[in-house]
Amino acid sequence: MKKSGMFLVFGAVLLVGIAVKLSTRDEASGAQAAAGTQAPTKINKQFEIAAGSVESVSFTAPGTPGTLSGKWRASGNGGNDALSGFTLTDPSDAVLDSAFKGSSGSFQVKVSAAGKHTFFFENAGGQKMPRHVTLDAEFTPDAH
Repeated sequence: MKKSGMFLVFGAVLLVGIAVKLSTRDEASGAQAAAGTQAPTKINKQFEIAAGSVESVSFTAPGTPGTLSGKWRASGNGGNDALSGFTLTDPSDAVLDSAFKGSSGSFQVKVSAAGKHTFFFENAGGQKMPRHVTLDAEFTPDAH
């Protein structure tokens, strides 16, 4: 009987601890949401794209509408830095922005759908050289 009583007390203490932890976490996230203090999300990537390849970088937008803005830059060897294509898509694969035959670009798009947004960088074309790409972007939630 002693062991079962001890397990009962331990279980009750554990449940109270979990309930307190959950309630304080909910209060903190609720206070943050009420104050509209969601911080911007930064996306900073550098990568290589082999000749004839496509590389993608994904960003998951929260349920909050906002603006996704930034720039990208490509560099290569042989005097040709240009990529054959850049495309930014939303979760439904709709194209939000695109550019063709460029070595750099900038974008500023309104994001209203939560979910995975994807940047595609294409290195196809006449010169079969790898490219180094730098992507600097930021998602800024709308002010409430």
